[in-house]
Amino acid sequence: MDATTPSTVTTKDYTVPLLLLAAAGAVFFICASAFFVYNTTEHLVASRDWRDHSEEVLNTLQLTSQRLDRIDFSSRLYAAQKNEEDLATAQSNAIALDTGLVHLVDLVKDNAAQVGRAHELNRCVLELKEQINEALPQGASPLNKVLECRDDTGKMQEAERTILTQRTEESQKSIYRSLLAGAAFLIVALAVVIALFAFLVRDARRRRRLDQQVFNANAQLEVTVLTLQKRAAEAALLTAAREELQLCTSPAQAHEAVVRYSKQLLPSVHAVLLMINNSRHMVEIASASQGEASLLDGFPLDACCGLRSGRLRWRKPGQSEVHCAHFVGVPPENYLCIPLAAHGDTLGILYIQCPTALIAIDVQRNMESLEELAEIASMSIAGLNLRSRLEHQSIRDGLTNLYNRHFMEISLDREVRRAARNHTDVSILMLDVDHFKKFNDTYGHEAGDCILREVADVFRQSVRVEDIICRYGGEEFVIILPETSQDSALERAESIRQRVSELRVRFRTEALREITISVGVASYPLSGSTLEEMLRAADRALYMAKHGGRNMVVMADTPLATV
Repeated sequence: MDATTPSTVTTKDYTVPLLLLAAAGAVFFICASAFFVYNTTEHLVASRDWRDHSEEVLNTLQLTSQRLDRIDFSSRLYAAQKNEEDLATAQSNAIALDTGLVHLVDLVKDNAAQVGRAHELNRCVLELKEQINEALPQGASPLNKVLECRDDTGKMQEAERTILTQRTEESQKSIYRSLLAGAAFLIVALAVVIALFAFLVRDARRRRRLDQQVFNANAQLEVTVLTLQKRAAEAALLTAAREELQLCTSPAQAHEAVVRYSKQLLPSVHAVLLMINNSRHMVEIASASQGEASLLDGFPLDACCGLRSGRLRWRKPGQSEVHCAHFVGVPPENYLCIPLAAHGDTLGILYIQCPTALIAIDVQRNMESLEELAEIASMSIAGLNLRSRLEHQSIRDGLTNLYNRHFMEISLDREVRRAARNHTDVSILMLDVDHFKKFNDTYGHEAGDCILREVADVFRQSVRVEDIICRYGGEEFVIILPETSQDSALERAESIRQRVSELRVRFRTEALREITISVGVASYPLSGSTLEEMLRAADRALYMAKHGGRNMVVMADTPLATV
């Protein structure tokens, strides 16, 4: 079979390189913009300075022209009125004009053409100054020289205005270029910022999606962890239930353990374990959790739908409306019957009652663990029942249901050791049915078995609960009386003998003849200190009772003549 391996396509993430490139571009454009702004500002400042410089030159030329006008006016007045004040005014204006030309030459030193014109104007002013100082007092008019100086001043003004116009236009163009370049840089910067913002928004959205995916994954992981923890807790609970059920020594202990662990698995429910009795006709409550359950304590097997179907059965509104017939009063709305079966034998049912629909949903979610618990319970209870039957068969006599000889030897040895340890008494009675062989020969073995059962019943009714009644063999019996002295044992033996002698047995409508017993009594430590010694002493006493006439009680080591 060909194996197809899916190809893995790796998509590179260019977000970080693009962000770095965009950031570098932004830094570059910011630096370029700063340089451009600085350069433009410097250029605009220079243009403004040159414009101010030209305006200052024009102002100086304007002042020069005004002084020439005042010199012309003062010269005319002096020529007409010969007023010395007018001459002094013309001379002071000439001096001021000469001083102002020094500043003008310094202002236009950056322009060679203007420097030449300034020198021409300066020469003209010097000549004008000489004429005012020398020729004017003699009556010569400096008008021509004033006109010449005015003409040189006008030429410089015209040239400077042209320069001012050029510089103004150049400044305007620089301003326009700066605005256009600034707009361009602004657009580019906005584009870079928008690109960066777009990348950041995309990255933010991607991160949000990744965060959402991580959140969903964490939520799913948390649910998975909680589920695993719940399953681990259930597994631990089932393991603990299995181990505790293995420690139980009786079915009753196992019944209580099953209900207890059912409540631990489902704390909100009411759990009841019902077992089929020995007659196999009735189902009885074996153990129940605290709370009220409207269940009958004893009902036929066919009253439970789960037992009739042989499988787990839910009763829910809208799902299964048929109620079981094992309730007292109104049945609940939600309950579950789980049959317990093992080795092909139905043992009973585990009943789970749900007070509400929500609790029923919770039980439904835990069905796997609940069924496993029921399976563990079935196997454990079946094993304990089997062991109980085997133990009963191993220590009980099948005919009389009394303890057998093996159990008697174990019990007597235990009681002798206990009496020795506690310094107390223990007595035994060895009893034998008189002329039992004649009963069998006369009435048959079935009648003999009936007599043995009736005698065993008298024994059970004549002793204490802690006393141990055993069938020693054939028609012989042994009764162990713990913490009973020799005198008390003799009284008890005589009472039993008397009650047996009063017993009347009918077999198949025929009245049997009188039944009597002979009893040998032995007591620890008077008759012996071990199991064997006490049994031999009791057997000797029984032998003496038999040979002494039967239907009598003899104490061990008592001479027959005194009986």
